[in-house]
Amino acid sequence: MRLVRISLMALLLFSPISKAFELLPMVSFFSTQSTNSEKFFQINNTTDQPLPIEIFVKSRSIEGDKPESLSDSDDFFVFPPQVLIPAGKTQMVKVKYIGSPIESSTSYRVIFSQLPIQDDETASSIKMLFQIGALVFVSPDSATSLVSAAVNVENKEAPSLVLENTGTDIVIIPQLELNVKTNVAAHTWKWDDISSLLNRQFLVPGERVHVQIDALLAANEIPNTVDVKGFQ
Repeated sequence: MRLVRISLMALLLFSPISKAFELLPMVSFFSTQSTNSEKFFQINNTTDQPLPIEIFVKSRSIEGDKPESLSDSDDFFVFPPQVLIPAGKTQMVKVKYIGSPIESSTSYRVIFSQLPIQDDETASSIKMLFQIGALVFVSPDSATSLVSAAVNVENKEAPSLVLENTGTDIVIIPQLELNVKTNVAAHTWKWDDISSLLNRQFLVPGERVHVQIDALLAANEIPNTVDVKGFQ
């Protein structure tokens, strides 16, 4: 049987095909120690067929504003690593951080991948496999949140704000409040104001994002300074 695998990274890509399963939660926060180093994921088989799933972990690396890159990781214990979920049923999977102590927050994808089932399909058939990568963050207890914000007006027709995680903890963008002063006014923007301008909600240490804000400004309005508040 010839197989075509469709890879879906949670929160980044969505499949045009029908989902073979649902996964909860899609985002998890782990600690390196204590009970928070262990979480459970729930897989719901939404089909009328048995669903074989393989679970594995990839380390997630991001530098500046570049796209993420993934690599193999042994920092987690997954049980069970493979499951066969009956039609319409649910399976819980335990995921525990067993990696080395860390000084700043790191991120991973826990990949839940549908496996092929032997059937009577011909050699020329194509089977669509479904895959979800849950976003996982691991932080030490000593991690601290710190974000820098700057105004970029090199392109005056499309000014932007540059947000960068300069701390050791995860920056949760929906928790931020941006206070921006321009040549004509002062603005306070929260997540509801900027959510449509971003393709992410979290920043790991060293990650940055550009927020194009021209749609939030009046004609000929140019931002001068920005202040960030709102850590919880």
